Amino acid sequence: MIKRLTERGIFPFFLVLLIALLIRVPALFYLPKIESLLKTGMLYDSVAWVNQWPVISLLLALLIVIVQAFFLNEICRNHGLVNPLGYLPAYFFIIVQSLYPENLLLSEYHLGNLLVFIGLSCFLQLKDGYSRVILFYGSLAFGVVVLIVPDHLMILLFILASVLVFKNIMVLDVLCILFGLVMPFCIVRSLAFIFNWGLTSIDQVLTTPINIQVFRDGIGIVIEKYALFLFLLLCILLGLFKQIGNYFQNNVEVRRSKLVVILFFTYSVLLMLLHWRELRSFHLLSAFPAAVFLSSFYTGNRIPWWKELLNLAIVLAVLYSLYGSFLVL
Repeated sequence: MIKRLTERGIFPFFLVLLIALLIRVPALFYLPKIESLLKTGMLYDSVAWVNQWPVISLLLALLIVIVQAFFLNEICRNHGLVNPLGYLPAYFFIIVQSLYPENLLLSEYHLGNLLVFIGLSCFLQLKDGYSRVILFYGSLAFGVVVLIVPDHLMILLFILASVLVFKNIMVLDVLCILFGLVMPFCIVRSLAFIFNWGLTSIDQVLTTPINIQVFRDGIGIVIEKYALFLFLLLCILLGLFKQIGNYFQNNVEVRRSKLVVILFFTYSVLLMLLHWRELRSFHLLSAFPAAVFLSSFYTGNRIPWWKELLNLAIVLAVLYSLYGSFLVL
């Protein structure tokens, strides 16, 4: 299957769609047992309202994930992040977005990730010629992301690091970034004042409390709870090392694009480490770079049999993670 997904054409396109349906649609039979993820962001009330109808929530989340998967595929194609490309990034994005049952219903992570993709797409365009206008648009997208998923408040660190990939940072660059990040919040608050909107969700925008404690349940319990993600993380890191190993074989533009993806992965890992007790939801923030590195791990002149077998094991593990407990009950 991996070999076919490295090809371009109609068949691998529909194969990715079929896999997405096979993984997520069976949840329609177990909807009452699925928990939904809710963040205290701007869209908290809207997402909670949609989740009152689990069928609509699941289908809407499925549609968003599929759209984002092919959006990611186009970003990889335009910036040379994976070679050969095919539809591997789209496939692995769907896998990463579907690891646990609570990932199946609509959440603010799904909506926030769409803005993350737009922001990253803007920053990757800086390789074609530095522009503060594009930098502003990217920062503006991440400013909206912070309102939707407040845990992205540290995104300023990633943006500053991304600018350094392309040029020495200046005061005007910092002001452009800060203006883009702050503007969405100012606009929402201004509109709320003018139209007398109730903004309980905005007033309650808080990051998830960081709860760093001793692993009193034992490392074995932690590994069992997050085994699937830890298994995928190993493959992601191998793909990252492969990207680093081939780094200087690419031209300057592709190297800069890959470095931006690596920086975002580092940033998302930092968030996951700070919120390790919520790893089953926070791994969604790393879906973009994770899909890129997994694709890199599986690409090559020849796909060995053990990688095909490993991919089959991943798919079966995802299906068991999603539906194993439901079948037992």
